[in-house]
Amino acid sequence: MQSSRLHEFHFVLNRGMKDKILNIGFFNGSKSVSGMIVNILKVMTPVMGKEHKWGEQRMTRYAAVCNDPEEIRDHVHVYVPDELYRELKLLHQDLNFYSIAQLVRELLDFFLGLVDVYKNKVFLKLKKIFARWKAEDEDTRLTPRKSIRQLLKLIRFLPGKNRLITIYDNNYSPFWILRI
Repeated sequence: MQSSRLHEFHFVLNRGMKDKILNIGFFNGSKSVSGMIVNILKVMTPVMGKEHKWGEQRMTRYAAVCNDPEEIRDHVHVYVPDELYRELKLLHQDLNFYSIAQLVRELLDFFLGLVDVYKNKVFLKLKKIFARWKAEDEDTRLTPRKSIRQLLKLIRFLPGKNRLITIYDNNYSPFWILRI
């Protein structure tokens, strides 16, 4: 089996957030900033999926690295597995984020906020939330028949003659491209 390739991702992070990430202490196998950030992003994958499905467009508005102009900003190199980086790229594109770095900072800030509230029970809380989301998704899942019916309704209103519809698999890779 081929091991996952790593993508070197460079971005800027404020020193306060970087210190909080290093002082979390939840992920025993990793002591580097890169390893900690990758572990946090892996935990936040269901959040990314939910945001991808239901999140609002960001309209490429720039968000500052931090609100305090005096705070030190550090350059960080994170070695992200290709599958995770692909998810980040798709979320960046589909929700029109200004940058992937902005998206990553937002996810890290969200996770650190949860850690502040739930302390060492953050993973239990996330597990409950993710289980509830999964149950909701299963309850509201469209059957293939309903999906095709919905797709046929949408296709009628797409402009142009050569219309492409891309169907993605669970790994955010194109599975099937239909020309209608």
